[in-house]
Amino acid sequence: MIRHLKITQLVENTADAMGLLGEHGVAWLIEADEHCVLFDTGQGQTLRHNAGRLGLSLERVEAIALSHGHYDHTGGLMDALAMTGAVDLYLHPAALEPKYNRDGRAIGTPFPDADTLRAHTRRLIISSTPTRLAPGIGLTGEIPRRHAIEDTGGPFYRDSQRGQPDLIPDDQALYLDTPAGLVVLLGCGHSGVVNTLEHIQALTAQRPIHAVIGGTHLLRADADRLAFTAQALERFGVAYLAPIHCTGLPAVCYFRDRFPSQFRESPVGTRHQFG
Repeated sequence: MIRHLKITQLVENTADAMGLLGEHGVAWLIEADEHCVLFDTGQGQTLRHNAGRLGLSLERVEAIALSHGHYDHTGGLMDALAMTGAVDLYLHPAALEPKYNRDGRAIGTPFPDADTLRAHTRRLIISSTPTRLAPGIGLTGEIPRRHAIEDTGGPFYRDSQRGQPDLIPDDQALYLDTPAGLVVLLGCGHSGVVNTLEHIQALTAQRPIHAVIGGTHLLRADADRLAFTAQALERFGVAYLAPIHCTGLPAVCYFRDRFPSQFRESPVGTRHQFG
């Protein structure tokens, strides 16, 4: 169990401090006791700059994990590896596959193939199953889609002609076990927030969910899905909620109104501390 946890928002859509830069994407630096992990890398335009402005050295990072294979989460990977040196890299096999949006535009990972990645990492761990990164730090692996109301937030496709839907099986979350409960980081939540949290509890013998931070891809969600998500967050007893990135302004406002005491913002530079 992690006694001292600090999570710094290195990349996010917004920045509200002098000298920091925002971009559409996310990345977090996680300091959990003596371990240091980078979760996602943003597009690659601001990671190095923001780390420098915040006085954070990535040389302590021992592992990088990717939530899924979209450009706004993986574009900064090669730059991150240049700063961290050869560290362990965790990703789902489908993160390396081509990905396209509703307009047929490529939105997949811009980094080289797996063989090239192996040359830049200490270990390349390509897995669809739950994985332990360090004591108290876990990746969900592929998340079961149990609730039909939770779609990917798409449409997304596997081909530029938009003939093959992409269900984004590579979507995974990272969770950290603290005395207060689990702290969950969502890259985009393409599997659905509720599906994700239920899967994490199944992996952790029903440990309570204390905090949820990250993208929830609810920018096109209707009222029924927002209510379904909020009811689940209440059922889980989430005490700390920071919906960002792809959540969408209407959903962010909805959560702020629904959870005024639990709601947090997380622009670039925010430090979330637990324990």
